[in-house]
Amino acid sequence: MLEIRDLEKTFARGTVNEHTALDGIDLTLPDGDFVTILGSNGAGKSTLFNAITGAFWPDRGAIRLDGENITYQPEHVRARKIGILFQDPMKGTAPDMTVAENLALAYTHGRRFPLARALQKKDADFLRDRLAAFHMGLEDRMKMKVGLLSGGQRQAMTLLMATVAEPRLLLLDEHTAALDPATAEKVLDITVRTVRERRLTTLMITHNMQSALALGNRTLMMERGKIILDLAGEERDRLRVEDLLRMYSGRQGRQLDNDRMLLGK
Repeated sequence: MLEIRDLEKTFARGTVNEHTALDGIDLTLPDGDFVTILGSNGAGKSTLFNAITGAFWPDRGAIRLDGENITYQPEHVRARKIGILFQDPMKGTAPDMTVAENLALAYTHGRRFPLARALQKKDADFLRDRLAAFHMGLEDRMKMKVGLLSGGQRQAMTLLMATVAEPRLLLLDEHTAALDPATAEKVLDITVRTVRERRLTTLMITHNMQSALALGNRTLMMERGKIILDLAGEERDRLRVEDLLRMYSGRQGRQLDNDRMLLGK
């Protein structure tokens, strides 16, 4: 379970560039929740992720993961508990290392045995089988350097890296945005299947309103560092994109004018 209470973060405080990025965020994610997050640029979505992963410390508030207070834990300590995928397919990987070596690093993360342990036949076979389930031919590219893979292959491999060590929480930061539509759809399908099969508690940032309503079991909308909508259950199930836009307008008193907030696929 992820619990966030009264989380606040202001950048450049006391200057003309002062900006409140997180403004009293309260959020509880029970185990197994798959939550999509919408919001215009600057709404605070990625800032929230950075606070959770420990990229910076908040000015106020608390973050607990499975009852453990991680608010001021170092980023590398949290990385053992939190898997994350970024928009850039190359981020979070070592491009000059092979697929097998990258997976081995992720597989042994936080464990006591050395990297070579994960490269033994039993573990290599396990990782190859997991790649084969993606149906992208990655199981036949274990010795290829990651920098030579296509964007979709890299993102699928990074998804396995983020989940192979059984994270308590998975964060997806627009992880299909840099891919072409066909590849993005395939990676998203792999993601949904992985989250469902592993029962991973997941937060996914997206700019696609239709996907936000169709995927997972809950949708949040953020604006100006606040959560302005929290939709789940029957209320969410019967919503269309037009309804969501109307709800946003009612809460904010203005139309959503960000051209990155996509209405369709």
